[in-house]
Amino acid sequence: MLAFISFLCICTLNSQTKNELQIGLANPQGKFADDNEKKFLYKGSGLANSGIFLGYKLLSPLNSSGLYWTFNLGIMYNNLEKGYKEDLEEDLEDAKDYTLQKYINIPMLFGLQYESNITEGMSLFGEAGLGLNILKITNYSYEFGDDADIFYPIEFLESYKPSAQLGIKIGGGIVLGEKYTISLNYLALGSHKVKYEWEESYYDMVESKEERFKKALPVNSLNISFGIRF
Repeated sequence: MLAFISFLCICTLNSQTKNELQIGLANPQGKFADDNEKKFLYKGSGLANSGIFLGYKLLSPLNSSGLYWTFNLGIMYNNLEKGYKEDLEEDLEDAKDYTLQKYINIPMLFGLQYESNITEGMSLFGEAGLGLNILKITNYSYEFGDDADIFYPIEFLESYKPSAQLGIKIGGGIVLGEKYTISLNYLALGSHKVKYEWEESYYDMVESKEERFKKALPVNSLNISFGIRF
C-alpha cells in the first residue's frame, strides 16, 4: 500500500502527468452475460445486463515518444438481465419488501499506454493493464407478511462477501484535441467463487448457513467510454 501511494505521488509531481475522468457503457461478455437461469450465480452464469462504468485514469510519461505509465481506478455497475429480473419481480409481487442482486466491480489496474499522433488534433492509443478487481454482489432478500397468500410470515436474506481476483485490461481509442477521449476496452476481471450466507426465519424459527458458489463466476466486460483530460 505504501509503495502504491508513493507511486501515485511521484506521478502526480510530474508536470506532464495527465488525469482523465471517464463514463461509459459496460457490456457483459461470456458467462457473465450467460442467460442460463438454471446456473444463475451459484453455477457460473451471471445473467448480467448492460450497465454503467465510471473511471479515473492517471497517465505519467515514461519518455517523449508517447509511452505512459497508467493507473486506472473504476466502478462498474450491472443489474440483472431485464427478462430474468422481471420474472423475479413477478414471483415476488406479493412480498411486503424485496431486493434483488446487482453487480458492483471495482478494478484497480496498473499498465502501459502508447499514444501516436495521426493528424493535428487527433491521436490513437493502445493500452494494457494488470491489477486487482473487487466484486461485490448486493443482497437478495424478501419478506412476506400475514396478509400474503401463505400460512405464516417469512423473511429471507442472502448476503455475499466481497471477492478479490486478478484482473486485466486491453484496449485502445482516440484522443481529440488533446482533451477528449473515446475508448473501447476489454476487461477480464477474474473468476470469483464467492462466499455467501443465507438466513430464513418464520415465526420464532431461524435457519442459516454459510456456503460458496459451486462454480466460479467469470466477470468479463466490453466497455465503451468517453473521457475528458485535465
